[in-house]
Amino acid sequence: MIRFKNIALVVLLVLGSIAGYSQFDTEEFDSIENKILYNRQRTFGFVFHNLGLGVQFRTGKRLSIFKTRMWEFEFVSMRSYKQIRIQTYYPNSRSFIYGKLNSVYFLRAGMVWKKLLNRKPYWGGVELRWLYGGGFSLGIAKPYYYYIIYPNPDGVTGRLQLEKFDPNSQSIDYIYGRGPFSKGINEITLHPGIYLKTGLNFEFGVRSTKIKALEVGAGLDLIPLGLSVMASNTNQIVFPNLYLNFSFGKRFNKY
Repeated sequence: MIRFKNIALVVLLVLGSIAGYSQFDTEEFDSIENKILYNRQRTFGFVFHNLGLGVQFRTGKRLSIFKTRMWEFEFVSMRSYKQIRIQTYYPNSRSFIYGKLNSVYFLRAGMVWKKLLNRKPYWGGVELRWLYGGGFSLGIAKPYYYYIIYPNPDGVTGRLQLEKFDPNSQSIDYIYGRGPFSKGINEITLHPGIYLKTGLNFEFGVRSTKIKALEVGAGLDLIPLGLSVMASNTNQIVFPNLYLNFSFGKRFNKY
């Protein structure tokens, strides 16, 4: 599990790298290019948060010198704060998460606004923007299967059977390991909701047409009817997270 202190450490290291990069960037500077106000932008990104990871795509346009509006699409995995991966003493057994009901993912589609707080100098540096927004969030839950050992009457041999977690009958002593990921795909359930996010976007580099940025922020997925990851916390409604987003892309004009 990616913990908060690890995210904080990564943030400090990356910000330090950005500061160094902005001073020693060897990209060719084009003064004419940087005088043009580009009205469109498109980025791809990788999302790392304290409960999973994912990918992101944004596209949008500049509304004014200080404000940009973008459509956002994300697909991320979501774990639980309570899950712990363990392994039993059986030979060649696979590690598993005891009490897990579903592998959960979120597909998000929404709109975000970026407000310029600090513009970088024409020769390069770091440009700071405040970001906020939200939209539709679709929770995708795939049942999590276990290999359960059922001893034979001889007490020596046994058979394996794929089953979902049942807190009333499954002891951890009889779990051989987690089942294959493909098991349960035909049982996927969908859980609609909304998401909100806010953060700070640090853009660095010297060319206005190229976007390279780090984003640090917090998000919240709300599933009104609930979604279960662990048996100890069924029908969870609120899924908060802290995230890092590394993105790259381009600016251009569309007339």
